[in-house]
This record gives sequence, structure tokens and C-alpha cells, in this order.
Amino acid sequence: EADMVFMGLHGSNGEDGKVQATFDLLGIRYTGTDYLSSAISMSKELAKKVLVPEGIPMPKGVTLHKGHKIEYVPFPCVVKPCCGGSSVGVSIAHNEKEFEDALDEAFSYEDTVLVEEFVDGRELSVAVLDGKALPVIEIEPLEGFYDYKNKYKAGSTKETCPANIPEDIASQMQFWAEKCCQAAGVTTYARVDELLDKNNNIFCLEINTLPGMTDTSLIPQEAAAVGISYDELTEKIIEISLAKYE
Repeated sequence: EADMVFMGLHGSNGEDGKVQATFDLLGIRYTGTDYLSSAISMSKELAKKVLVPEGIPMPKGVTLHKGHKIEYVPFPCVVKPCCGGSSVGVSIAHNEKEFEDALDEAFSYEDTVLVEEFVDGRELSVAVLDGKALPVIEIEPLEGFYDYKNKYKAGSTKETCPANIPEDIASQMQFWAEKCCQAAGVTTYARVDELLDKNNNIFCLEINTLPGMTDTSLIPQEAAAVGISYDELTEKIIEISLAKYE
């Protein structure tokens, strides 16, 4: 009987559209994007099929199903579960042994994995609120890459917002973030993870349709950079979501 359910679920069921689809059937109103765009964004395989034809730059890669073999792998490469979140099961492989171990790790979570070219670059993210990109934030893990430990262990990552990058590059990253959301049909708010290599080439990695919303999460930091407080951000998300039902 609530006016609006604030969606704060992460990972399977919450971000893959199942809860949203259930709420739609029951006539329950909720914050965030719908079930279809959630499902597309959660599946890295589906997202690539939707985003790449729209001209959005993404790392080259192939989808592997359990039991299938891959003939040639350029090292280093990144191995990740197709529908996982929070970088769980993600590995960087530099040789055949590491690659086999990475496959075992990723396949332990699900039956479909993605093998992508490794992009040596800076890790950045761009939130999109009501179709408009917020300032770019840079994530600098003190060790390794932005894996599960570095995402959730306090003090293991340095975050800078706005990111210290040229204005034209920042604008381009914001453009691609908005374009990703448009292509996948994502509304209300989301966060698009991107990489910037040494030659200033941009690569979009994935769309997070229910990004972290703790005080120290990335999207509240981006909102704060343009003068939007945490409380104002949550209210804005509710207002945008309510408008969809009017």
C-alpha cells in the first residue's frame, strides 16, 4: 500500500528485473528503471549486443558457455561472469594457467562468462540522473584493480570527483554514459563504468541500474559535486520515478 517502493537491491533479482517485473504485475510503483532495461544491463552479453551496434565503444570480447573451448586468447585478458555484480568472480589473466584458473573461478558462479581484451587504463564512472550525466568520478584502487575488496573495504580506494581529466574527455565520457542508458532503455538513474587508456580512448564497461546509495558510494559523491545533497538525491529519484506513473 506504499506510494512508492525505494529499490535498494543489488545483484540477482534486484538488478536483473525480476522484482521489477513482479511489482509491475502487482501494480506496485517503484523507483528506478523497468524490468526490461534492468535485464539487458545486468547481462554483459545482452548489453554488448545492444550497445555495440549503437556505436558505443566497448572492449572486444567473446561469450563462453560452460563446456565450450576458446581457440585463441590474447593476453592479458579479463574473465568475468556474464551476469555478476560487484566484480565478484572477475580475474585478469596473463597466461594459459591464469586463464584456466580464471575460467574455473568465473564458471563457479554461472554457466556463461565473458572473455574481454584487457584495457590498461584509468577507472572512471559516470552517473546519469533523469537522462543527464553528472560529473565524472575517478576510482583509484591503492592495490590491484577495482575488485570486490577494493569496492567495499574502507580506505582501499581513492575517489576523485570531478575526475582530473581534460574537459573534452570528461564531456565525451558523459556523452557515452547518456548514450548507453538511452540505448538500453534505462531511465531514472544509473551509473556507467568506463575506462580511459593512455591514448585517451574511452571504453564503456557496464551499466549499473541500481548503483550503490550509501553516503560514500559513487553516485552520491557525483551528485554532491553539483550541489545535490544525499537527501535531495533520494528525493529526486523518487520524484522522477513517480512522474513515470502519472
